Amino acid sequence: EATLLALVNLCSTQVLLDVSAPATSPFLSLPLKKTGQKKMREGGVASSLTNEELQYCAENETITIIPNFSTASLHLVNGEYGPFRAQNEATVPFWLASLLRKRNLCRVKPPEWMKSEALIAVLAEEKRSPNEWQELPHHYIEVAKLMFTAAEEDFAEFDMDVHEIRRLIDDIRLVRFDKIEKQFKQVTSAMTIRLTNFCAMELNLMRNFLLSSLDEYYKFSTAEESGDVQQQRQTQEMDEDESQDFQVRQLR
Repeated sequence: EATLLALVNLCSTQVLLDVSAPATSPFLSLPLKKTGQKKMREGGVASSLTNEELQYCAENETITIIPNFSTASLHLVNGEYGPFRAQNEATVPFWLASLLRKRNLCRVKPPEWMKSEALIAVLAEEKRSPNEWQELPHHYIEVAKLMFTAAEEDFAEFDMDVHEIRRLIDDIRLVRFDKIEKQFKQVTSAMTIRLTNFCAMELNLMRNFLLSSLDEYYKFSTAEESGDVQQQRQTQEMDEDESQDFQVRQLR
């Protein structure tokens, strides 16, 4: 009982630290290859959030663990988790799963969408449909990175090839980013484009780019409208002058 109580206190202390303070874990940043993300950033457009901040937000996503301990529910700052039974699956947020995994108190079960068969099907559909994006978890890039960082050894226990999964997720990410870039290149004037099923990092990539582009378009449109109004006023003034001259000639 003393050991279980110490575990609960340890988890509670860690949660308080994680919730009240910004992320300090040195998460690996995602590589920037020859994609729209790299070109947009080279163009001076910064993301609203960093990769590390997005990954910190993704730690609230739930994940399945298999604990090797038994205890009652954990009553923590942001919720109640458990009860936990040894070798029985439990659902917890990723920050708690990572904490327990670091202390070898559980194994982390990769989500179903990370299976090779599912990723191969998604990649094939992404390549087949240039104007459509497949539905994936909102934080799929960040969750995958967290899994590879905190529980890479657990993939083998579920007959999953971590290297193949890493390659497939990276291929999906690149294909989706390239499709976003191609969609942007088609925008030459005011038009409507249908963009759905974007994840958090893709939306973060596009947000400032789209807003700055709309601002520039608004400036040009306003300037053009101002020029048209000014030209109309000049034409009206010229017509009025000619009318006055005609009336003066008639009086003479």
